[in-house]
Amino acid sequence: MAESVYHWTKMSPSDLDAAIARMPLALVPAGSLEWHGEHLACGCDHLRGEGICAAVAERLGGGVVLPSLWVTAPGFCNWRGSLFFTPALVKRVAAELYAELDKCGFRYVLVLLAHAGAMQSESFGEPADAHMARSEMQILIRVGVPLPDEVDIGGGHAQANEAAELLAVAPDAVFLDRYDPANTRIAKYEGCHPEHYCRGLSEELHDPVRAFMAREHFRWQADLAERVTPEAARRLFEHVCDQLARELAEWMAKSPGNAGP
Repeated sequence: MAESVYHWTKMSPSDLDAAIARMPLALVPAGSLEWHGEHLACGCDHLRGEGICAAVAERLGGGVVLPSLWVTAPGFCNWRGSLFFTPALVKRVAAELYAELDKCGFRYVLVLLAHAGAMQSESFGEPADAHMARSEMQILIRVGVPLPDEVDIGGGHAQANEAAELLAVAPDAVFLDRYDPANTRIAKYEGCHPEHYCRGLSEELHDPVRAFMAREHFRWQADLAERVTPEAARRLFEHVCDQLARELAEWMAKSPGNAGP
């Protein structure tokens, strides 16, 4: 079955109802529009998240994939090419999204945080806990999967693993010929204030936001461009999607009140 059949954006209302009746699982990729160096598009997280969710739905034979959310929490807020929002707003968006998915009849929601970090986890996790306290709908917040040595080619923001995942889903958004490990200087927007981006965030997470925004240099893997091959990208992507699909199937089977998806 083609991946496209799982996308909400390509379904009619009757298609959507049938998909929910078959498997009441919503897959929500959350990926920021954010600086990823000159070798990866600013939509790296956005594109990776949606591609992974679509491939996971295909493996499960069901589920509905939402468009990737780009209203996300900090973040490298003042780095060139980045759009970020206050956690106060992101929490409200997440809370209303969960209520809307509940309205539509979903019993399970996966939120895949393709843009990770404690700020993002709090912004989507706190409203999820609040919603589950008053609803039978189950919400799973997930950030990637563990990678075995034979698949892991180097982690971290904008590094080889993210580049490989992006190459697997959107090769036209990867520009390895532009990769320059000696170019460590971070270009920034002026006039951005950490206090703005900390609104609605737990006090203990204010310092990480300030630290991200204060950084001047980014250390790169010297051989990133050599590590990110089509073969490495395929192995990594297949592992991530296979593992996440297995975890979701087990989670739904063990969820309270499950009668089978």
